[in-house]
Amino acid sequence: MQATASLDATWLDFLQQQNAQFDESGRITTFGQAELEHFLIKNGPVVTSLTHQALLKVSGSEAQQFLQAQLTSDINQVTETQAQLSAYCDPQGNVLAIFLVFKYQDAFYLSFDGSLRDSIHKRLQMFVLRSDVKIEEVSQNLIHIGFAGEFADLDVQRRLDTKVKEVFEANLSQDEETKDILIIKVPGPYHKYEIFGPAEQMVTAWNNLRVNCDLTNNFDWQLLNIAAAVPEVTDKTSGQFTAQFLNLDKFDAINFKKGCFPGQEIIARIHYRGKITKRMLRIRLEDDLDLQPGDSLNLQDPNGKTHKLTVINCKPDIFSGYLCNAVGTLKSLESVEGELSTENGKPATIEPLPYLITEEE
Repeated sequence: MQATASLDATWLDFLQQQNAQFDESGRITTFGQAELEHFLIKNGPVVTSLTHQALLKVSGSEAQQFLQAQLTSDINQVTETQAQLSAYCDPQGNVLAIFLVFKYQDAFYLSFDGSLRDSIHKRLQMFVLRSDVKIEEVSQNLIHIGFAGEFADLDVQRRLDTKVKEVFEANLSQDEETKDILIIKVPGPYHKYEIFGPAEQMVTAWNNLRVNCDLTNNFDWQLLNIAAAVPEVTDKTSGQFTAQFLNLDKFDAINFKKGCFPGQEIIARIHYRGKITKRMLRIRLEDDLDLQPGDSLNLQDPNGKTHKLTVINCKPDIFSGYLCNAVGTLKSLESVEGELSTENGKPATIEPLPYLITEEE
């Protein structure tokens, strides 16, 4: 519970009333019915609190110019109704963090993995220099929840009186009681939203959504990102992969024409030469492997050759086995004839992604 000490008191009290149980990092492990929470994620609708995530507010007259020079995407396209995925890289083009970038009440916001909260805040602050830019960590007072389901778009329309149809579209709730709540549609295996707003109004929004949905925890929520092959970066994988290796180009998170940003030269060279040697893949494992981000996943082909991948995210699938996103070498894996298996001899299947990663596809 120590990690929740800085959380807004109203929101923390509300979550505790919902029987939320936290781990040491502030993630919700369960609302008291772990097996049901795990099963319900398959189709939804489900809602969860995401306040363990980091959230930076970037404000000031030069905030847009500052972010444009630091991030991989075209920040000029971010508006009150249009969010985007973006990345922050080191000079070698390796991704340090992946952001959901949005604009809210005349400021820019960066939502990303909570394990990188301090390191990314500190690094961005280093480059502010004398610019009119202010960077604040505000996850404790701007509440962040997730809502998803096969018909979640209809629930958003009915419960929050708002239409948000396209991925990365954003809109404020049109309901008077929740008028300061911003709703962003994000990639998922079905309709998926990330929602931000003040605590008192978020309690109302949560209760409205709960009329037709169930609760889920933060770990099962990650299955939605894995299923949709949405890349994530934590403190265990920060700085390990160039942007294309994490398929960020498939989410329009890289703009190759906007000008310089850290790592731009290397990322552009990979793009224009067409030499993307590695990609993030989705793999179904019929094996009980408790893999964490940054771990190695070794798969064997029928000829006894071992193919080494690096885990981005891995969680137990709904019924059995694990679902995993991992970065591997394309040329090596494309040459495999026959079925892959884990080191324990259990089947491992590379599944089709929701988007194309090779020209041949």
